[in-house]
Amino acid sequence: MIEYKKIVSRPAAYLKTLLKWLLCAGVTGTICGLVGVAFHTLVELATEARAAFDWLIWLLPLGGLLIVFLYRSAGMKHDRGTNLVIDSVRSGERLPLVMAPLIFTATVITHLLGGSSGREGAALQIGGSIGAGLGRLIPLTEKDRRVIIMCGMSAVFAAIFGTPLTASIFAMEVITVGTLYYAAFVPCLLSAVIGYSIADAFGVEPVSFTVSFIPDLSAVSLLQTILLAAVCALVSILFCIAMHTAGKLYRKYLKNQYLRVAVGGCLVVLLTLLTGTRAYNGAGMDIITAAINGTARPEAFLLKILFTALTLGAGFKGGEIVPSFFIGSTFGCVAAPLIGMDPAFGASLGLISLFCGVVNCPITSLLLSIELFGTEGILLYAVACAISYMLSGYYSLYSSQQFVYSKLQTEKKEKAAF
Repeated sequence: MIEYKKIVSRPAAYLKTLLKWLLCAGVTGTICGLVGVAFHTLVELATEARAAFDWLIWLLPLGGLLIVFLYRSAGMKHDRGTNLVIDSVRSGERLPLVMAPLIFTATVITHLLGGSSGREGAALQIGGSIGAGLGRLIPLTEKDRRVIIMCGMSAVFAAIFGTPLTASIFAMEVITVGTLYYAAFVPCLLSAVIGYSIADAFGVEPVSFTVSFIPDLSAVSLLQTILLAAVCALVSILFCIAMHTAGKLYRKYLKNQYLRVAVGGCLVVLLTLLTGTRAYNGAGMDIITAAINGTARPEAFLLKILFTALTLGAGFKGGEIVPSFFIGSTFGCVAAPLIGMDPAFGASLGLISLFCGVVNCPITSLLLSIELFGTEGILLYAVACAISYMLSGYYSLYSSQQFVYSKLQTEKKEKAAF
């Protein structure tokens, strides 16, 4: 009788769990997909407006003051952004629903007025806060609430970038390096697919590129890939250090948040005037595309690091991942010919390698290479991910990211990120 009950109860429990997550993932994916479409649309409109009206850059300091005012008025004076989302999944820290409209609005303002930032940080925060809000409405356990936060992260990320596989695995892999939350695989994947499908229905085109030349696997191409990925790992460390150092310096010398963001806005405006180009304002997707096509300026990756650190360190909002695409693709495009590699392929390798180095997510990075560039050359992209992951050390864009397993040995190693 006991064995019979076990045989019957176990499949029933699995089916009950599946039905639960079909419902929860369906609701989360639908809501987050619609929000993601709205967010994508407004960011694109903001980018077009900034390109049409050059004078908007002069309003960046005022836009920063507005962002600080909105956050302080909502009781989020000390906002930790994506780090709060990561902590909410790992430790159950409360994630306020008000984060979604705040980061939504603040990111649009940042892009409209010329701050250097991306969209994925906002996507993770929007999706995570919506998921947390749904978790408080739906009768779920504390552990299930953490999973639904990851569902929200996956859905908005997939809706904005059109990369559902990358989005679902990224939400599972970014929390704790060395550990994948496999119990969240079904709900995250379903949410991401639904979010992506809704965005596709509204005509949001997925981010993808065509690489003109991908070499065959050989001893030469393998060595070139290893070398380029190793150098990209060093650049990823530089980017992480710059991002964290900028924030620390702003807080050290400018205690007042209003003064801090205003000065940061002025610095970005001044730097824009000094460079004589608007290529480093906003996300810079056009520059990424040009790099993948084989054209990039040699100083572009350094200037993007500086622009992004000055922008986000001051308190403007957005994300760091699209800037990492910019930095990796432009650096790879310039560095590749120096080692005999095609610049277009070097740009694609640089993009994937640098992304892997700053987020410490090799599986996500490999899936990203497939969804952005296709399956041709997958072994070389895989090698690039592996090398960059190992050599980037324990640096990360997210200070809340924890390293459970050593990158060098098969042993646990509790160590916080940079």
